[in-house]
Amino acid sequence: MKRRFPYGWPLLALLLVACLKEGKFETTYILKPSVQYQSVDSAEPLAGVIAYAYEVDTLDWGIASYDDATAGIITRKDAPSQQMTEPADIAVPYDGTAGTEGAEAEGEGSVDRSTWLQMPLGRAPRMIVVVDPATRLYGYTMQQPLLNLPKLYVSVAFLPWKEGYAYKSGAWSFYNDFYTPPTVLKAYYKPTWQAEADGEERAFTSTQVKAYAYVADTTDWYIASYDDAVAGKITRKGGSEERTTPNYQAYYESESGTYGMEVDATPLMAVVVDRLNRIYAYTKFVPDLEGPSPTWPLVFRPWRTEWRYKENDWCMVDDRHAPEPKTENR
Repeated sequence: MKRRFPYGWPLLALLLVACLKEGKFETTYILKPSVQYQSVDSAEPLAGVIAYAYEVDTLDWGIASYDDATAGIITRKDAPSQQMTEPADIAVPYDGTAGTEGAEAEGEGSVDRSTWLQMPLGRAPRMIVVVDPATRLYGYTMQQPLLNLPKLYVSVAFLPWKEGYAYKSGAWSFYNDFYTPPTVLKAYYKPTWQAEADGEERAFTSTQVKAYAYVADTTDWYIASYDDAVAGKITRKGGSEERTTPNYQAYYESESGTYGMEVDATPLMAVVVDRLNRIYAYTKFVPDLEGPSPTWPLVFRPWRTEWRYKENDWCMVDDRHAPEPKTENR
């Protein structure tokens, strides 16, 4: 028996074949580089990035050094003497005209595109390499070919705050040949409290104090309340930005009665909270990371009736004496 095809099927088949024949591997790879200097910072656009591509697989090929990365040289992983020195393509500044969608294409809109880069993608998988001469970081990823996609927008962030000679960020492998392990300094807080004027200074128990530090400057940051101090929250002056995770936590050491912490950066916004009397204190320290371990004493005086006062560079705050909020007369 003859099999009958539905009416119009030959036409659909011809259209399908025609569509397949019209498929194109012609994609413009648009790179949007940025940099994040500290883990708590927002990423910002980064100019001056070098980018290029090789038609190889990152399973087999890598980069031997920062100098090679800037020179466009890749090395075979299982045969270090085998290198390639001529990239298939080198990225150029993005001109906003690639593809067919125009300036309002997805990923563009009205944003600043002055730091973006572009290069073509074809039928072959590619190793994409990026280099930032400012931070001396370089990285690479694998990019597969894409059918009938005029533009591919790719964001890549350089993270100079990352520790180590290599790190992963999404699909990217990054390298820092100039990484230097941080110098670590042990620092100590030595808080005491005085119940009355001219009275004896008393030590705290392990649970009566919370102490920590941020890598921050008290010129720019402050503590808004006792509850914030206990929670470890600081607020930017003149703004609404907050930080809620201290860079360093101090822990009670029973033998010395101090609260010790290891720090590896400055300046420090040092914070100590007297949970017994609900008073907190903060100040700025810039210790010599290669010097001797410092001990920072401070005395909480709950008998004082000031809301805020300075004592040996510490800003002491007792919210119990804060002025009453002003109310409008109606």
